[in-house]
Amino acid sequence: MEREFRRILGEDLANYLELMRAKLAFAEELYGIKMNYVPLVTEGEIVILDKNDGKIKWLKTKRPLTIEEFKALADKIKENLESGYVEMLLSMNMGCINGPGE
Repeated sequence: MEREFRRILGEDLANYLELMRAKLAFAEELYGIKMNYVPLVTEGEIVILDKNDGKIKWLKTKRPLTIEEFKALADKIKENLESGYVEMLLSMNMGCINGPGE
């Protein structure tokens, strides 16, 4: 994650996003289903964390957010991360996947 993004989010939340990328990779290994994105903001235009390159992007265009766009959305991203909303969305997707032996 870019240094400016880490500064805006804070080290703890930036590290948490890196952990989310690792969870996606683990889920891919475990379930065999590719999950490339974690939704960070779902109101209006959807903003995602791309597992492959670690960048925060617009889902519709796959274009990384500019620093200005990120600053405008940082409070909402922080709120969604701290409240567990992002983790809940990831967990909901896991429940839709049949695991080993099912």
